[in-house]
Amino acid sequence: MPQPFYAGNTTCQSADLTFNSSESMLTMHCRKTGPISLPVADLMFLQATGNYCWLHWRNGQRLLLPRTLKYYEPQLPDALFVRPHHNCIVNIRYIERMERIYPDKGGLIHLRSGVALPISRRRWLAIRQLYTRLKTDH
Repeated sequence: MPQPFYAGNTTCQSADLTFNSSESMLTMHCRKTGPISLPVADLMFLQATGNYCWLHWRNGQRLLLPRTLKYYEPQLPDALFVRPHHNCIVNIRYIERMERIYPDKGGLIHLRSGVALPISRRRWLAIRQLYTRLKTDH
């Protein structure tokens, strides 16, 4: 049975991330705490810090995992997550708005939590189209 995820910051020294599509859960296997399972819909974004990733959850909790975004990206559902910049992956359902800083530059994604994350110039158009489609569907 997975252990509960406690408030605040948690660091996993050794972790794996597994997405169970039938239950829509992400399971992190941490050496010290054992498995932690959380709904994938509650994961707002992942942010790289060197060879580590911070997972930021809707309720403000953060989990530090010891691998790069490149490792975790294919394990996340494509329908929910996009990679707007080399240092972050975002759950599109938490995007509040997008802001273009300069016409020839990238921009910012503003999340419902108030966090602003960068969008690279090359990924702006594709993410803007995806975001626009999502807004019109809901």
